[in-house]
Amino acid sequence: MYRKKLMSAWMLAAMAAAPVVMSQAALAQAYPTKSIRFVVPVTTGGPSDIVARLLGERLSASMGKQIVIDNRPGASNTLGAALVAKAEPDGYTLLQAAANMATIQILMTDLPFDPVKDFAPVSLTHLTPYVFVVSGQSPVKTLGELLKFIRGNTGKVTYGTTGLGSPQQLATLLFAQTAGGLANMTEVPYKGSSAAHPDLIANRISYMIDPLAAGAPHIRAGLLRALAVTTPQRNPAFPDLPTAAEAGVAGYDFASWGGVFAPAGTPRAVVQKLNAEISAALAAPDIRKRFGDMGLEAKHSSPEAFGKFLQSEIARWGALLKK
Repeated sequence: MYRKKLMSAWMLAAMAAAPVVMSQAALAQAYPTKSIRFVVPVTTGGPSDIVARLLGERLSASMGKQIVIDNRPGASNTLGAALVAKAEPDGYTLLQAAANMATIQILMTDLPFDPVKDFAPVSLTHLTPYVFVVSGQSPVKTLGELLKFIRGNTGKVTYGTTGLGSPQQLATLLFAQTAGGLANMTEVPYKGSSAAHPDLIANRISYMIDPLAAGAPHIRAGLLRALAVTTPQRNPAFPDLPTAAEAGVAGYDFASWGGVFAPAGTPRAVVQKLNAEISAALAAPDIRKRFGDMGLEAKHSSPEAFGKFLQSEIARWGALLKK
């Protein structure tokens, strides 16, 4: 009798769960039924924007619905992120986020969202190496000369960033900490790399640690001079360019990242479908080549791994910024 009751309870539970499983499968199969807005919280031309456009083009073809790129720069990337955090969690509003998702909660007390609680991680999309750059008109030719220039011009050196908690700011703070003796530099914030480039090219700011993807066209054109890459290995796109460690700043290691988030509460089936589509796009040889040509490394992850990675980054940068 007990066994029969147990079997009946199990069958009822299974029958109750079946519609949920079926509805999730049906939801994933039907999605998307309309265009998807892909919010990029920076200006055009930077890595997040370039990646979003490349992925948008590929996903539009594979998913059969248009991916609409919506640039929403400002407030250290928080305007665009807040828009997505408050959007309907139905998979039709996505965020191409950058690494400052790991720092904005530490740096901004009035943040209109929680980077962990208000988003559903979908996938990492790329890693972004950075590069020390000065104007092509600058007398500085090497990273060693830049260090000498900074130390010899206390209070006069300016550097570009894309705002509070941005990768450029973090890279520079890490540079100052690793190299030592780099106090009293003045930060000049911009809405994005492309907004900073005119002043950098004209030598109106001293230097910038810029995404290689954003600076590469200007470096190749001779408008900017690259001094060193920020990663421990040289970059295949610029094999003759030394690493910061090779150029005299031992132990310096910095790379940014980007990834796709949906609003918290987005159905798991939709998140998984998006993850699979992004994985296929990033595995395509032509996409990997285009990423590599820009100095980016295509990088896919599961939603769960991406969530854990975000929390590890929050802990890492919190330790530096709270010093």
